[in-house]
Amino acid sequence: MLKIALSPRSLAFLTVSLIIAALFVVLSMWQLSSSDQAAIVADPDKDRVKPLSEVIKPGEVATASTADHTVEITGRYDPESTVVIPGRLHDGAEGYWAVTELVLRDSDELWGPANGPMSIAVARGWVETADQVPAAPSDPVTVAGRFLPPEAPLGDSELPEGQLASLSPAQLTNEWDAPLYSGYVAAAAEVPASQQLPVTDQGTLDSNATVMSGELRDLDIDQQPTDTSLNMLNLFYALEWIVFAGFAVFLWWRFVRDEYLRQQDPQKYFYLEGDYFWDEDAQSFYYWDEQDQCYYYFDDQPAANSSSDGASTRENRTHPEHGATYE
Repeated sequence: MLKIALSPRSLAFLTVSLIIAALFVVLSMWQLSSSDQAAIVADPDKDRVKPLSEVIKPGEVATASTADHTVEITGRYDPESTVVIPGRLHDGAEGYWAVTELVLRDSDELWGPANGPMSIAVARGWVETADQVPAAPSDPVTVAGRFLPPEAPLGDSELPEGQLASLSPAQLTNEWDAPLYSGYVAAAAEVPASQQLPVTDQGTLDSNATVMSGELRDLDIDQQPTDTSLNMLNLFYALEWIVFAGFAVFLWWRFVRDEYLRQQDPQKYFYLEGDYFWDEDAQSFYYWDEQDQCYYYFDDQPAANSSSDGASTRENRTHPEHGATYE
């Protein structure tokens, strides 16, 4: 069998099989890489606290590139602006978000069309019932939290006064009669404006950071969405290409095996009856054709359209081993 495997034809077959298998392995690696790249993972830079002005400018539309950044803003809450948003979950319990207008400090010249200071909607925290919402701090504060894109405005005709169905700055700008940023901030930390935010050496908020109002639960909002799972379709394709690579090598092995078995028992592999012989020089089987009274190589069997008496019309030559003729 080793002799067959090392024959020129077998080696040529093996070379082609290995080239095809290598190509399939490359395709498998590409699919595996694609399955990992398709995952949506957290961006560490978005967890580092930075001024709001470095993320978005007044009048700009909040996009995927600006969303989820942890921003720092300083200003004064408008205590009369607080509204609550129902249907918000916290640790599996349904409750309300307390949302208040924060008028930014030194923002009079930030945006000409505003004709005055800019404001931003701040979701200060979560409460279980709407009547538990505490008053916003009256003194200037510095707030850090995740900047999020706006929600679509929803009808709220059936809600009590002071409640809105969604957190939409486009709706709040009319509610508060104030120019607002296109997104909002989900507060994770509040400190008096005279103090520094609790920030780690890596620039992220300290794990103990919290809002100033003790009645409010912190909004622990991660980057949205964060999906670290593999794309199973790409993973399936990667495994499929590996199977194809193995099949390419299997075809070569099957070729060698069939050649070997054909030499051991040729009667099982040819449809003609009679005696079979192996020619080492020609590397081919030949057989004795009783009807034509001559030897034929199997690669040169008489055509189906031979003469009616079965005789071959090809030229016959003498076989060196048997003294007979073969085609």
